[in-house]
Parts: sequence; C-alpha cells; structure tokens
Amino acid sequence: MKKYEVTVTRIGELVKEFLGQNIIVLFNENAPLELQDISVLHTEGELLDDIKAGDVLRIGNRVYTITAVGEVVNKNVRRMGHTCLKFDGKTSPELPGDIHLKGGDAPFVNLGEKIVIEG
Repeated sequence: MKKYEVTVTRIGELVKEFLGQNIIVLFNENAPLELQDISVLHTEGELLDDIKAGDVLRIGNRVYTITAVGEVVNKNVRRMGHTCLKFDGKTSPELPGDIHLKGGDAPFVNLGEKIVIEG
C-alpha cells in the first residue's frame, strides 16, 4: 500500500555535503529559508498511514527498507513534509525526526524524481 508520494522540485546547494554523511534532509516547498540550502525540497503530499519500521522507501528506482522511525516523524511529515533520512541501518532512531534506512548509501537525488513510502 502506498502511504506517501512526492516529487523532488529543488535540491539545495549544500545537499551534497550531507550525502557524504549518508543523510538527506527532506522538506516540502514551504521549508524555512534558512534550511532550504541543506534540503531536498518536494511537492506536498498526504501521508495516508503512519510510517513504520519495515516499510519501503523509494527514491527514483532505488529501494531502501526503513529500519527505525523517530517519534515525531509522522507528525512532521504530515505538517511540512520534513524528515531526516539516515542511510545507516540503525534499528533505534538517533533523533525524534529521523528515519533510518538500509539498502545502500544515500543516493544523489535528481529533480523530478519521486519519493515514495509503501507499507
């Protein structure tokens, strides 16, 4: 079941630096100006069901398994399309807004790509 789907509309100038640390910061297009340079901005999307460990996240044709979800992720995604994707496979979230994933390193994200979460 598809829980969430958005399209990448802008990639901040500093996103590459975070990719080197296996992190992608997501925000919808209404992100605060001071955070846009570090973020992958996307269209607004409706979160149809809570994100949970075991769900699948797709970025374009790359597939990752969600291993941990912070306690405020679902609220933040619903409100502003915001979360921090950490490609480290941890099974316990470091921060309340983090989604941890396994399946490889953080990919470079392209304009127009879909980001999809499926249960």
